[in-house]
Amino acid sequence: MDPSAPLKRFYKTVAVEQDGDGFRVTLDGRQLKSPAKRSLLLPTKALADALAKEWDAQEEHIQPLTMPMMALASTAVDRIGELRDGVIEQIAKYAETDLVCYWTDEPKELAERQAKAWMPYIDWAKETYGAEFKTQTGIMHVEQPENSVRAIREVVEGYNDWELSGLSSATHCTGSILLALSLTEGRIDSAQAFEDSQVDETYQIELWGEDWEAKDRRDVIKKDLQSVVDWLTLIRD
Repeated sequence: MDPSAPLKRFYKTVAVEQDGDGFRVTLDGRQLKSPAKRSLLLPTKALADALAKEWDAQEEHIQPLTMPMMALASTAVDRIGELRDGVIEQIAKYAETDLVCYWTDEPKELAERQAKAWMPYIDWAKETYGAEFKTQTGIMHVEQPENSVRAIREVVEGYNDWELSGLSSATHCTGSILLALSLTEGRIDSAQAFEDSQVDETYQIELWGEDWEAKDRRDVIKKDLQSVVDWLTLIRD
């Protein structure tokens, strides 16, 4: 049997059941588990309903790429649930080299776009978290204030495992913890997060055009950022 072959749909019915303070999805009456075979006790009925809808929509074969809520739930349980401290460290480390802190000086038009898009995030971090960030032109590393990095880490530590799953995805998509926090805190929407994380790429596309690989990559980022917004709505419902 080829382990890479798509998994056939092995169930007929999908349902949602309450279990104490949480909710479970069942497939033919059996509780749905994570890929690592861990319990999937979901925090809200809205999230359970969304997962059930994804599983019910599968046809002859199961297509994981069409199940973003299941992917985020699996991350929360299998990765964050087991490696929470490491995930927090990984996310918070973006504060040391955040995208919005590295600007260009040439061409002038791109530099102006970066300043317009990114300075509001730096100002917001100072106003909201008391975290001051330095900007740098070029690729040379700029050392950020230790207390600022610590402040961002404390914010990340305050997220529960379900929220961390969304924050982790948003941080990796944008390359910026400040952008990701702005998204997860509801300050910006997914379209704005995409636009502001892609300032350099969009500028280059305007100059030279967009190949299919770049388009596919950008489309995935757009979808993933919207999935984070949907996820946060569902877990906070």
